[in-house]
Amino acid sequence: MNNFTAHSRRRFRVVARPKDRVRRVRALAAFAVVAALGAIAFVTVRKLAADFRLPLASAARADDAALVEGPEPLRRLAQAAADAHPGTAGDKAEALKAKFPSIADIRVRRNWTEKTATLTLVVRRAVASATRRGKPSGFLGDDGAVFEAPEGAFMLTGPTVEVAGASAAELSALAREWPILSAGGAFPAQLTGMAYSTPENGWEASLADGTKVLWGRLDWTREKLSRLSEAVADARAKAPGAFSADLRWFEDGKVLLKPAVTQVGKLR
Repeated sequence: MNNFTAHSRRRFRVVARPKDRVRRVRALAAFAVVAALGAIAFVTVRKLAADFRLPLASAARADDAALVEGPEPLRRLAQAAADAHPGTAGDKAEALKAKFPSIADIRVRRNWTEKTATLTLVVRRAVASATRRGKPSGFLGDDGAVFEAPEGAFMLTGPTVEVAGASAAELSALAREWPILSAGGAFPAQLTGMAYSTPENGWEASLADGTKVLWGRLDWTREKLSRLSEAVADARAKAPGAFSADLRWFEDGKVLLKPAVTQVGKLR
């Protein structure tokens, strides 16, 4: 065996120099420190989460304090209802809208620096007192909705509206035309009420002097009022008194007028 082969079979052990050994020890020590700090941080975070979990969940379930803003007496009643209803400010707002039909909407406001939420009531606008088969039945809103309201919430003294039998579309049309119909001087005499008759006859107006007007559909409002005033003025020049008017065929150019009888019932 030659010398080359003998040397190739020898085993060699590499010994690190002192400086390399120190560097490796320091690296391992640094890694161990980082790992230990990471473990400590993990344990700390878990403990903090455990400590705060129950208070946070409890706060989420806690009832909100709410301050109600709006017109009286609705504000006072709504405040009592909000105080009695558990839950968040949003829960209280939904409960108030369900309890009081006169509330159209509620604006919820909360400052992050305050614990109390503010609930501002947006109240429906009532245009007329409503009756149903002659009995008080709340109010007609400017959107055509008929709704109840706490006593004293609205103080309306104008004409009333009999809503029995009227569809939502008819009530919406009446609310749309109401500012024109209820304006001072719109009719030959003061308007005291509007009542829905039938789908064929539409609405009927009652005036303070006893005049009854079969109005028909709620269209051509200004034109009907103008023509009616002219016809009644001409008739009164000949025979003063109350009249029965029929405007159902106004589109055909017809305005029918006749003296009213002593006992005036609904025209048919």
